[in-house]
Amino acid sequence: MVDQIIELENKKKYVILDSKILDDVNYYFGLRLDDKEEPTNNYLFFEEIIEDNDTYLNPIDDENMKKILITAFTINYLDKIYDL
Repeated sequence: MVDQIIELENKKKYVILDSKILDDVNYYFGLRLDDKEEPTNNYLFFEEIIEDNDTYLNPIDDENMKKILITAFTINYLDKIYDL
């Protein structure tokens, strides 16, 4: 899923930058693309939902969950930096 472009129901497109599993749930960090598929300064977290063998990504609205994900993804990036 990382590096893929997804399109939401509202026609906004995001490129998936990273993924993380927390409590057996897949979460993704996405960067919004403009109409020309150029990067913007807008980011979203998504939760993966699997229903009837179909996979959906739902934007995270809960502020507490966003804080948890910011921490989790930051730790993920710090690990990658120290591995260099």
